[in-house]
Amino acid sequence: MQSNRRRIKYIKRKRQVQRQIMLLSWLLLFLVAILVSCYARKTRTQSEARQVVQAEKPGGSGKTKKIDVEVETPEEKARRVKAEAVKKGYPEELIEMVSKNTDTADFVDHYSEKKDEPAADDIGDALEGKGKIPQLYQWDERWGYASYGTSIIAVSGCGPTCMAMVASGLTNDPSITPAKVGEYSMANGYVDENNSTYWRFMKEAASNWNLSCYDAQLTEEQVKEELMDGHPIICSMAPGDFTDNGHFIVLTGYEDGSVKVNDPFRRKNSEKMWVFADIADQIRAMWIYSVD
Repeated sequence: MQSNRRRIKYIKRKRQVQRQIMLLSWLLLFLVAILVSCYARKTRTQSEARQVVQAEKPGGSGKTKKIDVEVETPEEKARRVKAEAVKKGYPEELIEMVSKNTDTADFVDHYSEKKDEPAADDIGDALEGKGKIPQLYQWDERWGYASYGTSIIAVSGCGPTCMAMVASGLTNDPSITPAKVGEYSMANGYVDENNSTYWRFMKEAASNWNLSCYDAQLTEEQVKEELMDGHPIICSMAPGDFTDNGHFIVLTGYEDGSVKVNDPFRRKNSEKMWVFADIADQIRAMWIYSVD
């Protein structure tokens, strides 16, 4: 009798251990599945990830084949485009541009096929209503290949692009493009031998688009008042957050000590607010605009 009891107890204990082992095995498999899933998700987001694209086979069979497509990061694309531009003998200024700003990679990549195309006649749907200053970029393929001095708008046209933003926004006229403003600047001698825009262009050219302009080095309170009244301000910037040598930007709004900047060259600078006190010392000159 006692022997049977021990045997029954042993069998129960053995089954209990087996259940525990099975439970631990399932738990281990579950953890492994989670780890594999996390790793797969991480891998998909890495630059080395490959996407599987389903494509129809020629002949309309309805069957599909797998095509592997490399996913490039903006930095990888910029390096590739730069290397190809060097091989193709593109102007050095284009190579420098893509090195400074990965946003310009497509512009440089399409240079040979689009450089001789006419610039667009208008800025499209960038306008949001009279008084709203649109965000335009000098390297936009619609006008960036247009000549400016001995260079092109994409490389040296920050001045005309800023004026196009101000003039088109204040007058609600989409036909005022950076390329057309650049033509006006060249025709009237506002471009120097280094393809930079003379400061006097910012004040003297305003009347061509029926704008009033005055230049002054404003305090933060004055900047706030002008922007709150709907008067955009073009600024010439010294080396710092926006440039290594010289650059024009547009101040278009003010809120709680910060200004909205329309930078014609860098998208990332235009997508955030800037504390005015942090950039005030970089402003070399200001031009304030209103409708005449």
